[in-house]
Amino acid sequence: MFDKFKIAGERDAYLTGPNGEQILLTNYKVIVNENDVNEQFSVVSRTYKIAQHKEVGEIIEKALNDLNTEYKLDAFEVGNTEKKQGHRMRADIKFPTISHSIAGEKIILWATFDNSYDQSTGLRLEVNAYMPNTDTSVYCGSEFVCEGIEKFYHRHTKGLEVGMLEGTISKGIEEFQKKVGKEFTELANTPCTGDQAKLFLDNLISLKGSENEKESKKVKIAMKYLESIKTALGDGSSIHNAWNLYSLISKVLGKEVESVDLRRGNAREILNKIKTAHFGVMVNNKKETSEVTTTALMVI
Repeated sequence: MFDKFKIAGERDAYLTGPNGEQILLTNYKVIVNENDVNEQFSVVSRTYKIAQHKEVGEIIEKALNDLNTEYKLDAFEVGNTEKKQGHRMRADIKFPTISHSIAGEKIILWATFDNSYDQSTGLRLEVNAYMPNTDTSVYCGSEFVCEGIEKFYHRHTKGLEVGMLEGTISKGIEEFQKKVGKEFTELANTPCTGDQAKLFLDNLISLKGSENEKESKKVKIAMKYLESIKTALGDGSSIHNAWNLYSLISKVLGKEVESVDLRRGNAREILNKIKTAHFGVMVNNKKETSEVTTTALMVI
């Protein structure tokens, strides 16, 4: 699987002087395609250590095999442009047997691993929860990120630390099985009406659109995404608990937001705000819905 990836090599870095002479840059070096030296990946400091795509891919595969659990691995080269394909690699790792069923929706463990030759990223491993989705308009294949669980980032100046990679996956699995399942189940057990969901979203939109900069910054999600969520929510008839609301919002973010990092950040922000809204307290107190909802949403 990893033999197809480009191999990086090192060359001295030079600067052309005023008279056309080549001046050696003693503190820098050039990272090139070992099989095509005319393809330069980046100019880096002398302390930079190359992590070959093939090498780190095989390390990840070994770490996964050592876990003794079923997984599906897909590794491929990526780049910002067609010309830069291979400057970076990504591995998608799915664990189909490590899952939760939340209000009838299946949540599965998913990990991604990135490496680069062009300094666009260091060694980055992230473990997430995701929901399989048959909607092909969703970015990143056929799924969207629900939750960021565990993350490992390692600069290329430090070389490879194999144990840290395996430890991050193991810790991510443990967090998914214990914390994430509990957290999502609590949402499913928290009553939330369609009217409460609409007021919750209206409050976010009001804060985001506030002329008071301090108030506006309380909501990091872009207004255009909030408007799309409002459209998807409609009359709120599909909302019966806090999980329904979180799931609906996450699906919209999966369609609208191309960046995985931004989707994950937005999902975490929404999750925290839904938990802060205390929908369950609203219902259990048996107060007037509009009064209690408005009070609770002021906590955001």
